[in-house]
Amino acid sequence: MKFNEFGIKDEIVKALEEKNIIEPTKIQKQAIPIALEGKNIIAQAKTGSGKTYAFSIPIINQIKAGKVPECLILVPTRELCRQVAQVMKHASKYLRNVRVLQVYGGISINPQILTLQKGVNIVVATPGRLIDLYERKEISFDKIRFVVLDEADRMLDMGFFPDIQYIMNQIHTDPQLMLFSATILEEIKVLSQSFTRGNYTDINVSKDSLTVENTNQLYYLVKHFKDKYYAFVRVLRKLKPQMKHVLVFTNTKKTAMWLKGRLERERNLPFKIEMLSGDLSQAKREVVTKKFKNHEIDFLIATDVAARGLDIANVSHVINYDVPQYTEIYVHRIGRTSRMGKEGTALTFALQDEYRYICQIEGFIDKTLQKVEVPPRANLSKNSGEEHRKSGGKSQARKVLPF
Repeated sequence: MKFNEFGIKDEIVKALEEKNIIEPTKIQKQAIPIALEGKNIIAQAKTGSGKTYAFSIPIINQIKAGKVPECLILVPTRELCRQVAQVMKHASKYLRNVRVLQVYGGISINPQILTLQKGVNIVVATPGRLIDLYERKEISFDKIRFVVLDEADRMLDMGFFPDIQYIMNQIHTDPQLMLFSATILEEIKVLSQSFTRGNYTDINVSKDSLTVENTNQLYYLVKHFKDKYYAFVRVLRKLKPQMKHVLVFTNTKKTAMWLKGRLERERNLPFKIEMLSGDLSQAKREVVTKKFKNHEIDFLIATDVAARGLDIANVSHVINYDVPQYTEIYVHRIGRTSRMGKEGTALTFALQDEYRYICQIEGFIDKTLQKVEVPPRANLSKNSGEEHRKSGGKSQARKVLPF
């Protein structure tokens, strides 16, 4: 099946073909025809399955020429806001009637107000900044025909649901709802029921597995915390020929900063390392993200807050330096690799007393993670920090902080 078989406008098909997007993914095959019929959709789909086009194409195909918002797309992060807006702008590049605005905090609100005053019909927004604009009376919901909640479970995790409920309570036009989430939690079901009065179509392309089938999922069990960093380095040394584009997750920004500093002092690790955390300015986050996308850096350490919404092609490895605190977070982390049908590897480092979290993850995704032994110390270079520590060198006095 090809996109032109959906009966969508030729201009959209042409824009997709320019990106070499010819055949729809599983979620696109199921969601696009239903959305084109104007039906509400609650879809469970893995991260990286192509869901952005699944809702963008039907909306763009039906949008009317006008200068007032017809479509609201709510997303959890600035990065995802920018990415969704870029997808919609490209898919509609040959349609003169589509005007897309991205709305998020961390930057001046004035340019966004000016663009709204000039006229837009699709608004991609984070909830907080959208409410700010609404309460300033700079945006109207009187003509809304489409509402999309993208990564609804992430918005729930981040505490955005009261804001979402407030926004949706201000919409009185009975719009078409499209909700996409990797995991459908109870709160999401309740919201969907109340907004659509139970009139929606369930789509689930994640029934067999919450994680991508072609992601190789492994874990290392480390006996003592003091050995965790050195086990991590030994794995990096062994696998570095395979590691082309690596995303490493930590549970806190303090750990991310510490890990970056330690790795930069390691010898014989040829990675260009950067860090992405929530306290970076928006401008700095955009610079780092762009460098990682363009392969100017190949090893990115990130917290969950900073990495939500990242859509970066060709990530070869996702590494959980810290076991995620919630099983749902594991799904989103490893969804950064194996995107759009490509293969990838997910590695998780767990201490002995964290093994129960590995079991919880396996139960949640209904899949067994493969246990792998940490490479022996003999594989290390004599110049490594661990060899110095073991041999009584200067590194022995360096305290490994308990992050």
